[in-house]
Amino acid sequence: MGCDIHIVLERRMPGKEWIGLYATDYHPGPRIKVAKRDYEFFAEIANVRGLSKSSRYPKNVPEDISDLAWAEYIRCPTDHHSASHASLSDFCEVYLSVNPSAGRKEFAASDLFGIDSDWPENAEYRVVFWFDN
Repeated sequence: MGCDIHIVLERRMPGKEWIGLYATDYHPGPRIKVAKRDYEFFAEIANVRGLSKSSRYPKNVPEDISDLAWAEYIRCPTDHHSASHASLSDFCEVYLSVNPSAGRKEFAASDLFGIDSDWPENAEYRVVFWFDN
C-alpha cells in the first residue's frame, strides 16, 4: 500500500484570512512534482515513511486554516494522517534539499508550484499538507 501527499497552497494578504489557492488533488493535468510519491521527501518534511534528518514533525493543521484546506482535509478524516504546514519557502527548501535537480532555489515557488511568490506584494504563502495510506 502506498502513501500519498495532499497539498493545499494558501495565500494571505496583510490583515486578511488565509485563502486556499488550489488543492493538488484538483490540479489539472498530472500531479505536480511535489505531490508525487517521494518517501525520502515525506520523511524529511514530516517524519512520514522514514525519519527526518532535521527532526521535522507534523504540526497538525493550522488553527487559521483556509476553507479550501479544511474542506479537503475533512473529506476523509479517518484516512488522513500526519497533517502539517510550512511556509512556501520552507516547504520548497526541504523539497529541493532532497531533490536538488528539481528546481532552482531562487525560483523554487515558480519551478515547483508555478506561482510568483513575490506577487501580490506583501502576500504570505504557506503549504498545508497531509498524507494518506
